[in-house]
Amino acid sequence: MALEAQLSPMTPQDARMRTDRYAADDVAVCWISMEKRPWERGVPSLRLAPPRNRGDAWTVRYGMARYTWAAPHTVKTKAAWTHISCSLDDAIRWILHGRVHADTGPDGTVWWTARSYVHLAIARARLEADAEAVHQAAATEQRRQAAQQRAGATEQARLAAEQRRLAAEDRRLAIEEQALEEQRAEQEEQERLAAFFEHAGIKAALWPAFMQLVRSASGKAVTCGEQSPAHGNGLLLYSRPRKGAAFQLAGVACPDPSALAWWPADLTILVPGRDWLLRIEKAAQSPLKVAVLDPVTKNCTYERVGPRTTTLTRNPSGSGG
Repeated sequence: MALEAQLSPMTPQDARMRTDRYAADDVAVCWISMEKRPWERGVPSLRLAPPRNRGDAWTVRYGMARYTWAAPHTVKTKAAWTHISCSLDDAIRWILHGRVHADTGPDGTVWWTARSYVHLAIARARLEADAEAVHQAAATEQRRQAAQQRAGATEQARLAAEQRRLAAEDRRLAIEEQALEEQRAEQEEQERLAAFFEHAGIKAALWPAFMQLVRSASGKAVTCGEQSPAHGNGLLLYSRPRKGAAFQLAGVACPDPSALAWWPADLTILVPGRDWLLRIEKAAQSPLKVAVLDPVTKNCTYERVGPRTTTLTRNPSGSGG
C-alpha cells in the first residue's frame, strides 16, 4: 500500500498514469493532498485538514463516502452518496484493514467506502433498473394499445367508408333500376295506349309531357285507366287525394264529342290543345269543365264551355282547381 502525499502540481492524466503504474506492480495507492486538486476525483485520494491545536488529529475532509438510503428501501425514498469526515488515523486504519476500498461512482468519481455501502447502492440501482423496466414495459404497452386503437379506428373508418360506398352504390343501382323500371313501365304504358294516341292525335313522344301537365294540374297522384266506350272512348284518369287513399275517377282525356250530350257536369275533360277545345265547345250540350293542357308552353287553362257560356278561369301558372 502506497500513501503518497502529493504537494507539487500534477495533472489528472499524470495521476491516472501513476496510479496504473502502481497497480501494475500490485501496489494500491492513496494520494494525499491538503488542498483541492484537479486530479482528486479521478484517483483514490484523501484531502486533509491539519490539526487546529497541538495534539489534535489530522482530519479527512474529502475522499471518504457513505451511501444513505432512507427506510423503507423503495425507489421513492431518498438515496445518495455523501462525503464524511473522519480522522486520518481512522481512514488509514480502515484502508489498511480492508474495511474500505476505492470505488468508482456512476459519474466517474473515485472515493473510499465500505463494501456494504456499495452493495446498498447496487441494490438501489437494480431496484431503479427494475422500476424503469416496468415503466418502459408499461409505456411500450400503452403505445401498443394506442397503436392498436388507432389501427382499430382506422379500420372502422375504412369499414364505414366502405359501407358508405356500398350504400351509395346500392342507391345508384336502385335509382338506375327504378329508372329502367320507369322506362319499361312508360314503354308498356305507351304500347298500351297506342290506340288512344291514335284516337286523340297525340304523338307518343309528347305523352310524358302531357302526363306531367296532368299531374301539375291535379296536384295529386294520377294514373291512367283504359279507354271507356261509355265516355266516348276517352282515356279514364284517376287520382287520389292523399297517399294510401283509393284512386277515384277524376277526369277523362279526349272523349269523342258525340258522347257529350249526356256528360256529367262535374267530370273534368282534359284535352291537349285548342283544337280539341273547339271540338268540345261545338258539341257541348250542357256546361262542362275542360282543362286545356299545352305541352309546348307547359301552361294549363281551365275553361267552362257549353251553350251560351264563356271562359271563366285561366291559370297560366300551371295549377288550377
